[in-house]
Amino acid sequence: MFVAQKRITNSNNVRYKRWRSYVRKPEDQRCPWFSVEGPKQILELSNQIKIQLLLYCRMNPIIEVLMTRSVEVVRLEKTLLSTLSGVKTSQGMIAFFLKPSFTWNHITKFVLYLEEVQDPGNLGTLIRTAQATGLFSIITSGKTVSPWNNKVVRAASGSLIQVPILENVKLDDLKKKDFYLVGSSSDSSRSFFSQTFSSGTAFLIGNEGRGLTTQSINLADDVCGIPMEGSVDSLNLSVVGSLIMYHVYLQNLTYD
Repeated sequence: MFVAQKRITNSNNVRYKRWRSYVRKPEDQRCPWFSVEGPKQILELSNQIKIQLLLYCRMNPIIEVLMTRSVEVVRLEKTLLSTLSGVKTSQGMIAFFLKPSFTWNHITKFVLYLEEVQDPGNLGTLIRTAQATGLFSIITSGKTVSPWNNKVVRAASGSLIQVPILENVKLDDLKKKDFYLVGSSSDSSRSFFSQTFSSGTAFLIGNEGRGLTTQSINLADDVCGIPMEGSVDSLNLSVVGSLIMYHVYLQNLTYD
């Protein structure tokens, strides 16, 4: 399929300014797209969904392939693309994809609820793990890093459009949906691994520094922890979430 190409050489171009805002503030509700940089991730995602806009500065074999997967292609001057880039060293191409729109109807029987999680790498890792288990959706509270943050996109890769994600959800809303809430706390003597969890369970993971709020702990139907030996008193948030998800995955694993 032939895609008509355009060329932009001026940073004052109105469309260029709009794209720059999309890269810098991807969490803005007015932004319909999320951006991806680098050939590997763009190729992976474009195998699943159409590229809405492909920006590049120099033709190469990968660009030729990506052009056939794009609604629109625009060539930028190298300096313009570098300025637009969200990474330290531009890889010569940026692709914009349409943000998926998930509703409660998409939410799976198990949920990982993230309360005020700040680290993009943690969120991206948990999204990838959720896809690997095939059982979990991700729901976030207010003040949690946006899944469309550039660093989250890089960490989550193609999982970002495969895992149902709802943002800015209050814990009370999960209660109203009849989820059984299990909080995670290093202070709990009840091990996640000694429990069996059924459909309709939401696991609550708190902020990297302070954990779950007291209010969330009080709202939880149960509170469990990850057993640890020696002098270690806590684990990385993404490790905790991944261990929980794989514990549930193994409980639901069936063999032919």
